[in-house]
Amino acid sequence: MAFTDRMDVPSEALALIGGGGPLAQLQQVHSARVVAIDDTLGEPGAVEADGIYVPAGHHALAAIRTADCLPLVVANRKGDAVALHVGWRGLAAGVVEAGLAHLGGDGLVAVIGPHIRSCCYEFRGPERYVVAHRFGESSFVGDNLSLESALSGLLVQQRVREVHSVGHCTFCNDAYHSYRRDGTGERQMTYVGAGGH
Repeated sequence: MAFTDRMDVPSEALALIGGGGPLAQLQQVHSARVVAIDDTLGEPGAVEADGIYVPAGHHALAAIRTADCLPLVVANRKGDAVALHVGWRGLAAGVVEAGLAHLGGDGLVAVIGPHIRSCCYEFRGPERYVVAHRFGESSFVGDNLSLESALSGLLVQQRVREVHSVGHCTFCNDAYHSYRRDGTGERQMTYVGAGGH
């Protein structure tokens, strides 16, 4: 697994994790849809979904693109993994539950990548009530949303006992692309391969 920033060369990041085979990418639409990697290996970006499941031993890599949304990688002891694009819409719709349904069992480990954090994510309007109803007021710091706090309670419910976070905010750290800060179309990449090779 590798998270890139705006200075990384994607081919170099792929080389670090043993890339050389096919690369699966999605047309991300802020949904709860998670697909198996073999369903994505035709035309890159042709499949609309927000998560890719990579079974243990698979030779292809999965890629998720984010600017301010949260990239989440979860794996089990067998080496199965899911890579998820988690914005507030996908989180509320159930993309995390859909991804974890592919892994099953206990012993799950999650890694949270760079995303807009509560220091910078002002979140008002009717959307706030959707998130507060689903994940509780503890997901907020004043008027700001913490995607990580909303996610953490859900991961506990889903028996994910080990969670690691990069801890970087894409908005206040200019090493990262941020749509909210710059209106950019550029994205960070999260590359994920299966274990058990």
